[in-house]
Amino acid sequence: MHTVLQDLRYAVRQLRKSPGFTLAVVITLAIGIGSNVAIFSSMDAVVLRPLAVPQMDRVMTVAQQKADGDLHQVALANFVDWSQRNRSFEELAVYALADMSLTGTGDPAHVSVAPASAAFFTVLRAQPFLGRVFVNGESTPGQDAVAVLNYGFWQTKFAADPQVLGRRIQLDQREYTVIGVMPKSLQYPSTADVFVPLAPTLQQLAERSKRDYMVIGRLRSGVTVLQAQSDLRTIATQLAKSYPATNSGWTVRVEPLLDGINGEFTPLYYRLVMGATLFVLLVVCANVANLQFARGIARRPEIAMRTALGAGRFRLIRQLLTENILLGLIGALGGILFGAFYLRMTLITMPERVARYMSGWSNISLNGRVLAFSIVLAVLAGIVAGFAPALQALRINLVDQLKSGSRTTTGSQGSRTLKNIFAVAQISLAVALVIGATLISKGMRTMLHLADAYEPARVLTFKVQLPESRYDTPQKRAAWYAASLQKLRQIPGVTHAEVTGSLPYSDTGWTQDCAMENRPVMPGKFQTAQRLPVSDGYFSAFHIGISEGRGFTQSDSLNSIPVAVVSRKFAAQYFPGEKPVGRRIRMGDANSHEPWLTIVGIAEDVHYSLWFPAIEPAVYIDAAQLPAPDATYAVLTNGAASGLAPAARKTLMALDPALPLDVLMSYEQFLNESLVGLKYVAVMLGIDAAFALALAAIGIFGVMANLVGERTREIGVRLAVGARREDVLSMILRRASVLTATGVGTGVVLAYGLAHMTANLLVGVRPHDPVVFTGITGMIALIAIGSSWIPARRAARIDPMVALHDE
Repeated sequence: MHTVLQDLRYAVRQLRKSPGFTLAVVITLAIGIGSNVAIFSSMDAVVLRPLAVPQMDRVMTVAQQKADGDLHQVALANFVDWSQRNRSFEELAVYALADMSLTGTGDPAHVSVAPASAAFFTVLRAQPFLGRVFVNGESTPGQDAVAVLNYGFWQTKFAADPQVLGRRIQLDQREYTVIGVMPKSLQYPSTADVFVPLAPTLQQLAERSKRDYMVIGRLRSGVTVLQAQSDLRTIATQLAKSYPATNSGWTVRVEPLLDGINGEFTPLYYRLVMGATLFVLLVVCANVANLQFARGIARRPEIAMRTALGAGRFRLIRQLLTENILLGLIGALGGILFGAFYLRMTLITMPERVARYMSGWSNISLNGRVLAFSIVLAVLAGIVAGFAPALQALRINLVDQLKSGSRTTTGSQGSRTLKNIFAVAQISLAVALVIGATLISKGMRTMLHLADAYEPARVLTFKVQLPESRYDTPQKRAAWYAASLQKLRQIPGVTHAEVTGSLPYSDTGWTQDCAMENRPVMPGKFQTAQRLPVSDGYFSAFHIGISEGRGFTQSDSLNSIPVAVVSRKFAAQYFPGEKPVGRRIRMGDANSHEPWLTIVGIAEDVHYSLWFPAIEPAVYIDAAQLPAPDATYAVLTNGAASGLAPAARKTLMALDPALPLDVLMSYEQFLNESLVGLKYVAVMLGIDAAFALALAAIGIFGVMANLVGERTREIGVRLAVGARREDVLSMILRRASVLTATGVGTGVVLAYGLAHMTANLLVGVRPHDPVVFTGITGMIALIAIGSSWIPARRAARIDPMVALHDE
């Protein structure tokens, strides 16, 4: 301990004697470590630990699965059978999600309500922040008028009032009493604002065809995921034999809750950004190592003297590594400050409407795990950046270094080789990061402009959820849509006002089973299509051509024969070589109570998915004939959509003052918010790439500057015996060109692999984009050569007499 403290004191003195070197290293490490700390903090909260659930690895989601692998929600009767017969779960819980109108607390508002069984809180081991959760006795019809609030909803809607318990709220005009508030650390489901008891009737408990529920469960001790899945699949097989009409061809899928929360893309994006940020830290370490090489050469007389006085190699290495680790820890302190700023900017720039879909987002903070992570990074960075320079600094000729007349501090061939390797590594990593960031940014830009044909800046969008208590019949819903569209179309500047189930590129469509009349489906086979209820002017508003037959007209009403328009993909997939117009189809499975729809037209294909390039078959249903309880409005105007919002809100409130409207925004803003996660990835990668590029430029400059410093005498001799200054300039630039070419070549190989990975994530990424690869490699090559120009010019201007004077 005494020698460790001695090493620390000596390290502090050495660093204080070199303030320029110390400041450069600390700032470089602070940015590298801080970036990693910020990304890890976000990843820790959103991906690794989104919920504060004890033994979360034991909590599973359970879904029904078709033979083709598609996952679906669960029928309530199947859940009851699973609960009673399984031997793998301590308890299973069921919940659903529903949009409701909240009244009685100011302006009407849409809220997301989660009817859940009492076991829901038991499975999650959830303890309320205030009050209590509901119990089994409150899951009975008539006894279920209690509500538990989500923490964020309690803060925003009730101003974090601790006296909220006992307050009465109205959901779809039914009164509920608030009995509890959930803790901030439990944001599941992430969109749920209010929890109410699920109180099914006997008829609902026997329902097997309507798959409207989500199921979670906690595994018994010692039971694996595969064992639980096998157990439930055995039960599913028994149910298929007992209820072939509804359960044949269906099985069960069990997977960890964490997988379902994170989804498919979020972990991939975080790993991509985390990998890029670690690349930056490697660039930082390489840069610091080159600084240490230069400093190590200057310290060789000191090391020689300490060696002559009896210091062993291990003692000297320990001293040098102590200095590096101390630098790393100081850099970590700066990194924590930089990371806190980074996180703050990330949190305040994320739209609230987007953040609510990410469990754990509001829990992002610099916690104990993050501090431990930063210390580990600091120590590793100190060791990685300092070990090779420390070894190289000890490779000295003791006699030569102690000669009183020797002032030479040239580095060995080994040290130059290591510095060159570090410089090449910096350039190659910078090339990979810059190309990767450019490809993602270009792909994101492409996705942002996919809907340009629809002039999204001129389209106002919003959703309306019609409360079942007041719009409980098709006639009432149809009347609302007819009246609201008529009023909206009368607003000055409006060219179209339509309703739809999904806007192009919105990823909000509903894929449903479908059946063709007199064409039975083979067992185990499924036919699906997007169900899109639209108003009669939708095709005209969005320039969707009708290639055969007709679209919807005002004569299509509740009292006329139900009709449908199918997409070209639907016609080709389900009626190959046939004429679909005049044929009848029905949405839903074999037990569906939906009416048969007569196909009256074929529409051109439209992309309704933003993330997947494949076009799904679509069935358009007239919203006037089968009015849905919810719809997306699209109001097209001659000017900016944002200016239309107040008039649209006033118009609809005049029709129904108690009907809340979701946030009104332009279609362009909607698409931007859909891509906000990708924007964060692009910005973070861009920051990483810019920093790596700057460090690479500094690194090549440092290597060339050291080369000139070490070869000053040689250059002086060359000039003294007749070499031209242009030859010296060319010699230095040739050396820089070799390093640059090696780094760029290695970086292109890395970038090629990164490009293929990003192409699998984004629709608009071309992994062989020649413009990006050629442009970026050329730009980085110019920057690297430009960075070596100043040392090269300095070498060409060396005065031979001055260079040879010291010797």
